[in-house]
Amino acid sequence: MNSYYLFILTALAAAILPGADFAMVTKNTLALGRKGGQATALGIASGLMVHTTAAVLGLSVIIAKSAFLFGLVKYIGAAYLFYIGITTLLSRVQGDISPAISDTETKAPSSEHSFKTCFAQGALTNTLNPKAAIFYMTLLPQFVDPAKDSLLQLTILGLTAVIIVLIWFLFLAGALDYIRVWFSKPMFRSAFQRITGLMLISFGVKLAMEKQ
Repeated sequence: MNSYYLFILTALAAAILPGADFAMVTKNTLALGRKGGQATALGIASGLMVHTTAAVLGLSVIIAKSAFLFGLVKYIGAAYLFYIGITTLLSRVQGDISPAISDTETKAPSSEHSFKTCFAQGALTNTLNPKAAIFYMTLLPQFVDPAKDSLLQLTILGLTAVIIVLIWFLFLAGALDYIRVWFSKPMFRSAFQRITGLMLISFGVKLAMEKQ
């Protein structure tokens, strides 16, 4: 593979760049703690696996060249982000968070249903973003050596990107959970909740306005 280390840096830069995935991990970590953010990160990684598979099989090319498919995925993804943003804005903030209370001691945040929801939100947010599919389609081939097995190289590059993104968002969830106690007061939590809600809505609007 050509410039594998350069690909790692490129994938890391793309992962760190704030977007809908970043907003979703932030929202769920501050709402449910580290495990909520980790579940979201795993969901995002599963969405990237879908894009990796599509890129390896050439399905991303079909989406990129089909105005109908591109628009369909785009508007579904935008509507989903808009929906999550609206529900975040309208949801009520619960009581104070005590630093002494761990995730295992709070029943509501640590419920299995909540973490399944976080995983699903991460997976859907990422999977329903056609720009991610096109990004993979255009990025991965640039680091492939035509003289070698292209399928194997695309698979390795795709999995590398998934691992990088997963590590970054797991780190982000841990860091956000560490500062979560700063948002113990409902007033601050409510304000930040509204900020993340507006961010998700804006990402949804931006996605809807994206051209193929």
